[in-house]
Amino acid sequence: MIKLNRIVYLACNVMVCLWMLTAAGWSLEGGLYCGCVPVLIQAAVVDERTFEIPPFYNRLIGIAGMVHLISDLPHFGEYVAGMCCVSGLFAVIWQLTGGKAVGGGDIKLMASAGLLLGWRKIMVALLAGAVAGTVIHTARMKLMGKTRVLALGPYLVIGIFTAMAYGNEIIDWYIKLHF
Repeated sequence: MIKLNRIVYLACNVMVCLWMLTAAGWSLEGGLYCGCVPVLIQAAVVDERTFEIPPFYNRLIGIAGMVHLISDLPHFGEYVAGMCCVSGLFAVIWQLTGGKAVGGGDIKLMASAGLLLGWRKIMVALLAGAVAGTVIHTARMKLMGKTRVLALGPYLVIGIFTAMAYGNEIIDWYIKLHF
């Protein structure tokens, strides 16, 4: 069983990494996204099992974000705003609920991912993660008898992957639709 789990984990990493490279291109950005794939998958798995995202994962994503920011200095403000917007919202929610609605790991995950993605894509990630969490967790509650308590990290990771792969297209579609 352990070998099968490792094979499935490796296959997921390879498939998602190829998806990121195909979507983002063979560039520094695509390479950074691909490098974050195993970290994000592992963070999602750990959060699902323990309801905690270890800080090490967020630090690795933050390092990738710093590399991205340094390589694209003319857009410095976009990455800093990305680091602050969703994580700031989560920090306020954490404060208001005493940590019952969102955890510190989720705040740090969105801060580090926001630094990597920028404010527009991290907003896409939040929306996609919220939709994924709503749909998947509702189905899990109905079909598998899961409780209402959920680990938010796996759904945020789905949102982050969506933003990495399709963020620009989603943003362009939204702008054309509304402006």
